[in-house]
Amino acid sequence: MKVLHIGKFCPPAKGGMETFAQDLVRHLNKNGVEAHLFCFDKHTYKNENLMYFAFKTDGVFFSAPFSLALVRYFLKVQNNYDIIHIHTPNPLAEVLSFFTNKPVVIQWQSDIIKQKLFYRFYKPFQQRALQKASKIICALQDYLDTSEQLKEFKDKTAIIPLGVDTKRLEDTSFDYKYNSIKDKLKGKKIILSIGRLVYYKGFEYLIESAKYLPDDFLILIIGDGYLFDKLNNMIKSRNLEQRIILLGEVENINPFLKNCDIFCLPSIGRAESFGIVLVEALYYKKPLITTNVYGSGLTYINKDNQTGLVVPPKDPKAIADAIIKILSDKDMYDRFSKASFERFQEFDITNTVNLIVNLYKSI
Repeated sequence: MKVLHIGKFCPPAKGGMETFAQDLVRHLNKNGVEAHLFCFDKHTYKNENLMYFAFKTDGVFFSAPFSLALVRYFLKVQNNYDIIHIHTPNPLAEVLSFFTNKPVVIQWQSDIIKQKLFYRFYKPFQQRALQKASKIICALQDYLDTSEQLKEFKDKTAIIPLGVDTKRLEDTSFDYKYNSIKDKLKGKKIILSIGRLVYYKGFEYLIESAKYLPDDFLILIIGDGYLFDKLNNMIKSRNLEQRIILLGEVENINPFLKNCDIFCLPSIGRAESFGIVLVEALYYKKPLITTNVYGSGLTYINKDNQTGLVVPPKDPKAIADAIIKILSDKDMYDRFSKASFERFQEFDITNTVNLIVNLYKSI
């Protein structure tokens, strides 16, 4: 069986959608499926080891990349595959599904939420792609139940949680930025957060929470995005430079995950459809602090008072209180830590791959 995946940005792009697509394709090839990944990059090339084809991005419109080279090559080779598997939201991939007679699987990562004006124009194309698809994969029942964009297609939607490759997480050997700040971490209790610096991640509320924390607590935020300067100025204006380090992008998040005390994701909206970085933190036995965003994956992954604590969104004091509560109670910390690793087992990529291979076979 040959399956063509169309994702978004190519390695080493950081993001849940990109990370999952790369892990999935790699493991499908280990389990009897010849899978290739088409993705977007600065120029066109082929990576034999990771089994992906990169295509030059001609532009990004409303967060949606476009590549004429990808379009041309897709039309040339799509008949060589048995199934086309597209990772959405990804408007170009959805439109390309109109031009194939092969069965199409849609990996529904998230609704289109912020780009409301664009969505008004694009909705007929998206709904046509969903109608054409043989199967739709959604990671969570709660997300499916609260998605207006999927409500007409529940009968052909399969619930398969996203998975994480443990082998990728085993490499904790080196990161330049971690080595450059590790002396600052000594004697500190480390609260880590990772994600794109965009509106729905809620990082401003995590920054505000620092003023309620003791002096020996240190917040590390990893990620880049259009809010970097705004968040950095916020830290400086509140004189929080000694309590928060805004790191930008890093080469390897694993040393940070391994050596933090708590992982916090303070998201404020359903655009946080799953939160794969939470699963990565579970692997390292870290207690989680997340927000109660209805319909998102946050409360599915982080079980309140089992793997960590769930707090209201946009509430800096609640975030700080949860951090202090976990780190001041060793029994609670140890209980959450043990439960986190046990919870991770559900999200091992091998489980996800088995379910997706069975779905392919059913098609």
